Amino acid sequence: MTNPGEGPPTSWLAASDPDPFPAPDALPPGADVVVVGGGLMGVSAAYWIARRGGSVLLLEARRLAWGASGRNAGIHLAGLQAMEDDTVLRKVIAEEGFDPGYRRTGHLALAASPEVWEQFRAEVARRPATASPLHALDRAACAGLLRMPVAGHFAGGRWMPDGHVVQPARLVHGLAAAARRHGARIGTRTRVLRVVAGHDAALRVRTTRGTVRAAQVVYACHAEVARFCPTLAGFIRPVRGQVLATAPLPPLFAPGMAVDFGSVYWRQAPDGSIVIGGCRAASTSDDVDERLDPPVQRALETFLPTAFPGFPRFEVRRRWAGVMDQTADGRPLIGAVPWAQRQWVIAGFGGHGLPPGIAAGAGLAEAMDTGRRSGPVPACDPARAVPGMEGQR
Repeated sequence: MTNPGEGPPTSWLAASDPDPFPAPDALPPGADVVVVGGGLMGVSAAYWIARRGGSVLLLEARRLAWGASGRNAGIHLAGLQAMEDDTVLRKVIAEEGFDPGYRRTGHLALAASPEVWEQFRAEVARRPATASPLHALDRAACAGLLRMPVAGHFAGGRWMPDGHVVQPARLVHGLAAAARRHGARIGTRTRVLRVVAGHDAALRVRTTRGTVRAAQVVYACHAEVARFCPTLAGFIRPVRGQVLATAPLPPLFAPGMAVDFGSVYWRQAPDGSIVIGGCRAASTSDDVDERLDPPVQRALETFLPTAFPGFPRFEVRRRWAGVMDQTADGRPLIGAVPWAQRQWVIAGFGGHGLPPGIAAGAGLAEAMDTGRRSGPVPACDPARAVPGMEGQR
C-alpha cells in the first residue's frame, strides 16, 4: 500500500509487494550511527557499518528504494573508476546469498548525430588495454547485433560487451536484509525532521516517530542533504527523470540500450516489459518532484517506433517520475560534511549510482572508522563544495 499523495510504486517496487520492510512500532533510543535515507547509498553505508560492528539505525521517510534507487532502468555500466568495479558487488551477493538479477547482457548506445559518433570512436580509440572491451559499430553492425532495423538518423553505436543489468529494488532490499542480519535496524515510514547537537557528545535526530540519539549521522538522502547541511546548498540540486514500462512484449532487446550518453535509455526486463526513461529535453516544466510531465511521457512513448522501423504496437502499463541528485561538478559527495562534526554525506551521484554504490558505502564506513574526513575518494571530498575549504582538513 502507498500513502495518500505518494503515487503508485514502480515496476521494480511492485514486484516486491507486500513491502518486506514495514514501519516499526517504535524506534530504539539511540545508535552509534543513524543513516538518513533508504536508497542504495544509505543501505550500503548501513550494511558496511553494521559489518564493522557498529550499532546502526537506518531511517527512511517512505519505502526502501522508493526514490531514485527504485526509479531507474536498472542498467549497470562500470566505468574506469576503481569504485565502479563490480568485484565488491559480486562478492557481497555471493556472501549474503541473494539474487538481485545482476546479469551480463552487454550495452549498446546509439549515436544520434555524427558528432556523438565521432566521440564514440575517439572513446574506443583511447580505451586502456586493461579496461573492459569497447567497440565502435556502424549502423549496419548495430542493426545486425539487435537483429532489427535501426533508423537512418543513427550514425553508429558504442558496444560494451561487459554491460550489466540489475533489478534495482531487489538489490537494495537484498542488501538491507543482509544489513539487518548483521545487526542494523531499519525504520521505514520515518521522516527525519532535524539533526541537532546536544549538550553532550551525542547528536539528536528528531523524527516523526520521536527523537533518537546518535554518535554520528550519515546523510544519504539525495538532494535533501542540503536541508540538513546548509554548507552544501547550491552545490547539489534535484533533477527529475521520467520512465515508463510497457506491457510484456516478445524478446526484442537482449542488451541494455541508450542514445548518445544516456539522453534515452531502456532495457527489456525478464517479464518482457520494456522499461524506458529519459527524453528530458522534451520537458516544458521546471518541476523537480515525482509528478509526471506529459510531454516527456509522449516522447518516451513515440521513441521506440521512431528509432526502430516496424516496431510492434505496445501498451503502457506503468509510468513514473523520480528525483536524482546532481552536483555542480558532476562528482558525488562522499565524506565528512564541511564544518560539521560527526556528520557525513554520501550523495550526488547524478543518476549513476548503481555501479559505485556498494564500494562507496564500504569506503565511507572505513573513513568513519579511521576518521579520514575526505572519505574513500579524495576527488569526491565534500569540502570542495565550500570555497576555500578544500585541502584544509
